[in-house]
Amino acid sequence: MIFVSVGSMFPFDRLVRMMDEWTEGHQGEEVFAQIGGGNYQPKHMRWQRIISPNEYKQVARSCELIVAHAGTGSVFTASEFFIPIVLIPRRAANKEHTTDHQVDTARWLEGRQGIFVVWSEENLAQIIEQARQGNRDGAVVPISAPTAFVARIRNFLLTQ
Repeated sequence: MIFVSVGSMFPFDRLVRMMDEWTEGHQGEEVFAQIGGGNYQPKHMRWQRIISPNEYKQVARSCELIVAHAGTGSVFTASEFFIPIVLIPRRAANKEHTTDHQVDTARWLEGRQGIFVVWSEENLAQIIEQARQGNRDGAVVPISAPTAFVARIRNFLLTQ
């Protein structure tokens, strides 16, 4: 199953529409989407507007691929369960967010193990296929700061 998530803060109709159109062309694929409060309602995939944090983790744990906005929470969840993730960053120019920080996050994460980024709608199918190939090593992003970094901060704070 592919799990699609727009996060919990803002609607993301472009991502939902893209995945709904992809699902239409891939009959037989099981796709479930958490779509938030957007206006676009999918016609070709199962969906719910909001799911609880526990349900989110349950669905994420059982899927083979996550397709999501470029929010760090989605990336950390994918990493926790070693699930490959395809990121589609929200863009301020499209009024999908107030800044382009998701574009910056996607650029920073691109190329890391199990993390794939869609930069244009035309590449969605190719990137999904790329994410599904390979050795099932999912996203691996540490969810805590490196020990040496924490030690440097601790030392700085203790010497002030």
